[in-house]
This record gives sequence, C-alpha cells and structure tokens, in this order.
Amino acid sequence: MKKIVLGLIGLCSWGWVHAQAVFVSRNAEISFYSSAPIEDIEAKTNQAVSAINPQSGSVFFKVPVRSFQFDRDLMQEHFNSDYLESDKYPYAEFKGQISPIPPVGQDGTYPVTVAGQLTIHGVTKDYQTKGTLVLKGTQLLATATFNVKLADHQIKIPTLLTRNIAEVVEVSVKAAYQPQQQAPQP
Repeated sequence: MKKIVLGLIGLCSWGWVHAQAVFVSRNAEISFYSSAPIEDIEAKTNQAVSAINPQSGSVFFKVPVRSFQFDRDLMQEHFNSDYLESDKYPYAEFKGQISPIPPVGQDGTYPVTVAGQLTIHGVTKDYQTKGTLVLKGTQLLATATFNVKLADHQIKIPTLLTRNIAEVVEVSVKAAYQPQQQAPQP
C-alpha cells in the first residue's frame, strides 16, 4: 500500500517547480448501490487510496476490487468471481482533473466538476460529474456521486439475474485528505 501512495504522490506532481503539498487519502470510502426490482445491492470499501494536486487539479484514485464488502457473502463471491473478475482485474482506477481548482489556504465549501477516465474490469471510459471539496485548515474533504453503466465496462449480467442487478450502479466517493510535502523538482 505504501508503494501505491508513493506512486500517487509522484503521479500528481506533474509540473511542480517548488516544494508543494499533495493531498493524500489512504482510506477513501467508495460505495455502490444497485436498485433492481427483486433486490437492492450495496457494497462499501474504505481501502481506496487517492491523491489531489492542488496546483494542477489532477486527481487519482485506486481501489482494490476485492476490498468491497457486501451484506451477504454469496453476493461478494459472485461480484469478485463472475462480474468484476477480481483475480484478472484487481484494481479500479480513476485519473482526472478537478475544475475549478479551489484556492488552497482559503477555508470553504467549493462545488467542482470532476472529469477523467475510470478503468473498471479492464475497460477505460470517460466520466464527468459534480463534486464538492471542503477545505478546512490543512484538511480537504472530497465527495462525489456518479452513475456507472455496467455494459460500458463489459460487465455482463446473466439474463436470469437481470431483475436482481441494475444495469446502472450509483457510485459514491468520500475521501479525507492530509497534505504530504514533496521535495522540489529539478
């Protein structure tokens, strides 16, 4: 996990000339909700890592797919083996940009747009959604909710289960960040 966080810090350091802080979250919360006629399905994880570069607005998330927890073990097993194929595609990632970039050092709640590429199940697709950044002192809290169409990521639902699993899943993100100092770039 430490290697992932260090990689995130490096990824978010594009173009920095002086020592700057990158905001890092080591336990971002991601959940998804599927509402279907027969049953609702919800899963959560707090094992996502994320980084935000407040200078450039770049943002990165990486989550181990197997870390999602379900209410029922059988749902979790099918999610990992049949739908997301977690052994073959162990991570989901998002690389994108936040705009407008809120002024670092000015406490407040800022509505933002997040646009970038989400990779799930080995398939990358462009996404754009509204989010909120809350700056308070040296802390940053980010929240966003967006929809993922399973077919867009080649996640196949057997015909027998189409009434059990929605074609579109609502994904919610909540991440609390702390600044991490970074050495100057040559």
